[in-house]
Amino acid sequence: MSRAVLDLVSARRWAVTARVLLAGARERIDSLNVFPVADGDTGTNMYLTMDGALEFVRGQFELGAGTESLDEGLALIARGMLLAARGNSGVILSQLSRGLAEAVGPEVDAAGPGDIAVAFETAARTAWDAVASPVEGTILTVARAAAEGARAAVDRGRPLYGEDEPLDVLHVVREALAEARQALAHTPEQLAQLRHAGVVDAGGAGLVLVIEALEAVLDERPQLAVADLPVWWEVTTGGEPATGRAEDVARERTAASDRAQTCDLEEALDTHDGGSVEVMYLLTGSDTDRADRLRRHLARLGSSVVVAGGPEDYRVHVHLDDARQAVEAGTLAGQVDDVRLTSLVDGRTLDHGHLEDTGLAGPGDGGHEVPEPALAVVACALGEGVRTLFARAGAQVVPSGPRHRASAGQLLAAAYATGARRVVVLPNDSDTIMVARAAAEEAGREGVRVDVVPTHTLVQGLAAISLLDPESDADQTVATMTEAARGVRPGALTRADRTAETPVGRVRAGQWIGIADDGIVAVDDALAPVAAQVLDLLLNDGSEVLTLLLGADADEQEIGPVLADLAARHTEIEVERIDGGQPTYPYLLGVE
Repeated sequence: MSRAVLDLVSARRWAVTARVLLAGARERIDSLNVFPVADGDTGTNMYLTMDGALEFVRGQFELGAGTESLDEGLALIARGMLLAARGNSGVILSQLSRGLAEAVGPEVDAAGPGDIAVAFETAARTAWDAVASPVEGTILTVARAAAEGARAAVDRGRPLYGEDEPLDVLHVVREALAEARQALAHTPEQLAQLRHAGVVDAGGAGLVLVIEALEAVLDERPQLAVADLPVWWEVTTGGEPATGRAEDVARERTAASDRAQTCDLEEALDTHDGGSVEVMYLLTGSDTDRADRLRRHLARLGSSVVVAGGPEDYRVHVHLDDARQAVEAGTLAGQVDDVRLTSLVDGRTLDHGHLEDTGLAGPGDGGHEVPEPALAVVACALGEGVRTLFARAGAQVVPSGPRHRASAGQLLAAAYATGARRVVVLPNDSDTIMVARAAAEEAGREGVRVDVVPTHTLVQGLAAISLLDPESDADQTVATMTEAARGVRPGALTRADRTAETPVGRVRAGQWIGIADDGIVAVDDALAPVAAQVLDLLLNDGSEVLTLLLGADADEQEIGPVLADLAARHTEIEVERIDGGQPTYPYLLGVE
């Protein structure tokens, strides 16, 4: 039997296999959400993180990224996962690939047992450091257990079960998997919310699945391993893409390009300022907001920018020096196909594989001069009302919320699109804060300072942006916005989407749930008693203002008696009602 090897091919197979497994398990993982509310999307976030990473690599492959070494290939996958990361679980998942990429040095054809242990340790350490208040019984615990299992195998220097053979990467991954599974099984003992709900941690479950995918690939188990790599990874020993199926796909892409709605690009072709390469490609699966951000992003990278078509398919054109920047910018907005490169020096069609690799996309400094605002804001929001409020206050709004959370790359693209060198991000969601911080760290490497104000709800975000003053000292403005967000105690009223156990008793699908701060505090068939309990917990002697954000499913007849009762019992409280239109939560509360 051949020895297990983690080389570039098996690393790619791992990524594809993990995507397949997460696609099949995403709904089951989502259902592990401790709140019986339709906003649990851990499995979906992890799947979209892996899926987006593969789309990113596919886009880069069109520029000749199919012949890289192991360390370069792993770095490409890791960057794709970072940009595609959604939710805390997606960011932590991206750390595993990043750890592996950092553990493998140049001129190495295959990772060894020690490299695998370092990868798990790097992922666990980075994840724990990234969380402001880390909690046991979460994906963090599972990540640490996997690292400890991998390190124990390497320190022992032989397989756990005494096989008469040297330790290899499969043995290390198996021990990491065994420890991760055991840690996952114990998460309900460590976290009361899990114990009450009778489930294990969702993020931990997804991480175990990803490690299982790696173990299956290394063990060459056909029932889990993917037989064929995607067509854009089918490369012959000579480094050229395989023919046949690849050519069919290329023809399909060209046909799709011809069918896409386009405008006349001749005017753009006549101007050759601001770059040495003309880049054109088809962007699919996008929307108007992302296309607009791409247009602004490309305007800072190069010149002669055209993003035409829509509402889903666009033709993109730009002149710049590094084509990789244009393609990466496109992958943050949708799927890139049919990339065409032309030299603006002599008109030659360029060979993608021979482009100079001058780095990946950042805000750039070779494009047109664009006035830079002193301080810009990127805000996450779902719902027409809240999106309008944030936009009117001066924010670049990224659609993001329960079950539709933004990726780190989308936040990064929005930050670049503002044109500012100092940007504030308002995540407005607990599960997007870590994503925003990942985007901020990446932006910092490109010379854009991004401050994340840790707003856990839309109400906190509205409080923060109400104090935005772009003309004042940036540090003071960020501090003031942060303080305003902290001064809001959040709550929510919504209906259960399934039967579950909660800290205050059993809840049936359709019953009202009251949430104060971060916990379920009330359950009832009627809204009024649940609202009363939540408000009594949130309001205190120093409370002055109650903000009520009405969602898409808000009912005036239901909430009217609640507000009347509130006015009778708390005469000193001013109530501010806002039509937010947000999904999932009919009533979001914030007490200042």
